[in-house]
Amino acid sequence: MAGDLRHRRAGGADAGEEEGDGGAEAAAKAKAGPPSGGEGAEAAGPGRKEALGWLEWSRGWMGVVGEFFFQRIAASHLANPLELPPLDGVSIIVTGATSGIGLEIARQLAQAGAHLVMAVRRPKVARELIQKWQNEQTEVSMPLNIEVMELDLISLDSVARFADTWNARMAPLHVLINNAGIFTIGEPQRFTKDGYEEHMQVNHLAPALLAMLLLPSLIRGSPSRIINVNSVVSF
Repeated sequence: MAGDLRHRRAGGADAGEEEGDGGAEAAAKAKAGPPSGGEGAEAAGPGRKEALGWLEWSRGWMGVVGEFFFQRIAASHLANPLELPPLDGVSIIVTGATSGIGLEIARQLAQAGAHLVMAVRRPKVARELIQKWQNEQTEVSMPLNIEVMELDLISLDSVARFADTWNARMAPLHVLINNAGIFTIGEPQRFTKDGYEEHMQVNHLAPALLAMLLLPSLIRGSPSRIINVNSVVSF
């Protein structure tokens, strides 16, 4: 009888251990939550990512439009256009000076008497603009002091050549305006021959390199300025 009792107690202990292990396993499963859903969850993953991408894209454009109108309202009390002081003897390089904001910056600086350097990808277009601006000048106005130099930010070699050519003059540079930039959406990602994504190189790396390489001339023109034209789209 004693042997039977010991056997029963041992069996009960074994059963208790098994029951305890089963309970612990069930608790662990409950804590971990339901299964991921297998193939269904994997199939839903890309769709969710795409939806989030469109959401971020929409929010970005809403921010751009809102910022645009806010700036228009905030600047509505300012005189338009703001008159520039005489800039005779001031050397200014403007990148991307054949269209958009860069074109208007270049035109007004040139009309204020600055020695303007249009650093552009399309020298022919720049020369046509210069001729147009000259024709708009009155008879009593001084001829515009503008020159054209080729610069393509999509090539770091072009940036280096431009800086070497300017620095070789040993002339002061008073202002560098990094205006050129690109923005494309809905197109395949592209890389430059230097190995960088196009937006990163044109909008960030190349302007930074240009500023660094022109430092000797900027120091000669001290107190000089580097102005970076930017957009909320870049962020």
